Amino acid sequence: MSKTLFTTENLPDGLIVKETFGMIQVTGTVEVSNKGIIRGMLQRNKNEYQEVIDSFVDSAPYEANAILGVQIATSSQQFSNGTFLYVTYIGTPAIVEQT
Repeated sequence: MSKTLFTTENLPDGLIVKETFGMIQVTGTVEVSNKGIIRGMLQRNKNEYQEVIDSFVDSAPYEANAILGVQIATSSQQFSNGTFLYVTYIGTPAIVEQT
């Protein structure tokens, strides 16, 4: 089931919240340093940032068709094997319907 992410305080006109679920949180890692030629070629079709978003959406209950109040936090860390961005998504899954 497709889910819509809302970062606004209020839903658009014509939508109401029918049911909410417990808050969800997902943190993922995105390498932001140069990966080198070999790793770059092997992972050229990999979108780590999209994988974090997909993981967040997939962690919502199946019945939910929206995630409300989505907030994003980031931090970065440099290690000997590269620089990484940690992305955290937080939100409340819900069932949203048109009025």
